[in-house]
Amino acid sequence: MNMPGVLAIGLAVIISSGCAARFSQDAADASATPNRTANLNLGVSAEAIRAEHGQPLYKRGRIDSDGSRLEDWFYLDAILSFKDDNLDAFRPR
Repeated sequence: MNMPGVLAIGLAVIISSGCAARFSQDAADASATPNRTANLNLGVSAEAIRAEHGQPLYKRGRIDSDGSRLEDWFYLDAILSFKDDNLDAFRPR
């Protein structure tokens, strides 16, 4: 085999091993982060959640047709939905 062919194969092996190592590290990091929604219960007040988890990155509010105030709080790892200042729904990202 000629020299450029050997170099190309070696480069491909190095790149693929680096990508595989990075992927496994990301998977390990993702499993090590705590699940914010694991200890939430529906009906908990917004103030209690703010005290425990801190301020959200972003909040979006609206009023529904019944006149209830709805808010969505966006954290890095979860979205929390409130209805009249009580937790109504949540989902991890």
